[in-house]
Amino acid sequence: MNQKPPVSESQPGSQPASTLSDLIASADFNLRWFDVGRRIQPVSKKAAQAFEEGAAPWPHPYLRQAWCGLLLWPADETAGGDPVVWFLRLPLDEQGKLLLPIRDRFLKQLQQALYPEGNGEKDPAKYLQQALEDSGLVFTPPEEKRAVFHAKAAKQLKRPASDHYPAAQAYAKDPASFPWDQLALQGIADLAVRWEEQRDRLAGSIPRFAAPALIPLCQCLESEAIDHHLAEPLILRAEQVLAGGATEQNGLNLVTAVIRGLSHSIATGMRQQFLLRLLQSDAATNGEVLAAIGSRCSEDLLVPELAQLWLENLSASQPQQTFNLLLTDLLFLPQLRNVLLGVLRNPERKESVAHAFGEFLQPSGN
Repeated sequence: MNQKPPVSESQPGSQPASTLSDLIASADFNLRWFDVGRRIQPVSKKAAQAFEEGAAPWPHPYLRQAWCGLLLWPADETAGGDPVVWFLRLPLDEQGKLLLPIRDRFLKQLQQALYPEGNGEKDPAKYLQQALEDSGLVFTPPEEKRAVFHAKAAKQLKRPASDHYPAAQAYAKDPASFPWDQLALQGIADLAVRWEEQRDRLAGSIPRFAAPALIPLCQCLESEAIDHHLAEPLILRAEQVLAGGATEQNGLNLVTAVIRGLSHSIATGMRQQFLLRLLQSDAATNGEVLAAIGSRCSEDLLVPELAQLWLENLSASQPQQTFNLLLTDLLFLPQLRNVLLGVLRNPERKESVAHAFGEFLQPSGN
């Protein structure tokens, strides 16, 4: 798959496109929206349309922006060619809705690129690529997210996994018989996206995965609703590290990765019990561990006990700037706002929470 923009030789109708989806459809391409903020997850056509029209908020805001992955492929299946991928970061207003002036400016740039006036050479692909780059809305996701996106796109389009998948399968079958340092991230992402096909094999081999292979696997599994068959061995790996004190950065990296790998699991009770134990351990003073919980396990913070422990550890161990960043992001989520404010305003809150929240509301500048 590539990121070369689609082009159309047809001319626009009398009315310019009012949404990005309309513009892409006018270029004879199909479109599938994904959210790529906290994890890679599909966004329904209805939700994307309402968002583009300014009628509804983005369903998965992260850091007050919509982190979008757009998968485009020719409407004419006989046309051939590779699918096209765009990654766009769209600013949101106070309600989490799309800022319409930004939408309109972006559409105008793309429209002018697709149908340039006075362009003797008529090279829409060149002009469209330039318009994308000039928009300031294009971004490059982390490597593991790009790998997962391409793995999901291949599955969505009923295309085969990458050439790196067989090596990942071989490692999952017997980690001792295949060198982990010969695994490609794309193969690991293919393995994660196809975890249901590989469930029994992975459940048996996760205890024997080398940490440098398990960490990227977990980073890719954060976009998958894994069940207890995989959640349990992941938790056991993390708790082995915690039992050893979890003082080394390598160990904490593994714990952080496991948090991410479990974050979308349907084994909710198992995950929340693990997070409870984790937040009561020494590892809960680590900034990466706390950031992983805040950014990936936000739904678990709807449990007041977990929200309280998380805020206590965050306020007691992290700089005010980190506290402000994570709290601002989570207060933007309507379903979580009241739970967090309940803990923050509780008269019996810990002094560290009271102080950090006070600085959040009225910075002293000290």
